[in-house]
Amino acid sequence: MQKVTLAILAGGKSSRLGGIDKALLTVDGIPLISRIYNTFRTEVWEVIVISNSSKTYPIDAPIFPDIILNCGPLGGIHSALTNASSSLVFIVSVDLPFASKDIFQQLLCIYQKNRAEIVVPKHGDLMEPLFGLYNKTLLSRVNSILADRQGHPISELISQSNTKYLELPDDFQTRMWFYNINTHEDLKALEL
Repeated sequence: MQKVTLAILAGGKSSRLGGIDKALLTVDGIPLISRIYNTFRTEVWEVIVISNSSKTYPIDAPIFPDIILNCGPLGGIHSALTNASSSLVFIVSVDLPFASKDIFQQLLCIYQKNRAEIVVPKHGDLMEPLFGLYNKTLLSRVNSILADRQGHPISELISQSNTKYLELPDDFQTRMWFYNINTHEDLKALEL
């Protein structure tokens, strides 16, 4: 079995949610971080959390802060690649309540067949870089992108890497797998 580290990115600023720690928001009574942990913990070799929060989370996983601060999600990926014990890191944003185990398995198949550096889902014109596989060999490239200590889009890394895509239909089911919670309205929509 391929050793994979699940890195849950829980370090966002949540500015549109008034700074609330998204990891602890609940959907169906379960904290978002627990939903992701429970979905994938039996699929991976280890689980780590990337967060700059001083809070503790209701899961059994070590927490690592960003090493290069204020660089957005790419800074989180940098910390995940640095702290993961395995060479393959499954990056999942904490605000994806309906993340799919089946999609993870499909990404893994593409990775194993192609030996890509990155494998991410794509549907329609949308790419989902915060639900993807990243090889630890990317670390030096991420370091050079972030050398200026500025935020850079993940697409910059993706375009410079051997990236493969899992093409998915742009339908309701796919959009639900990647439904993310950025605002109070996003959360409220799930209560309907």
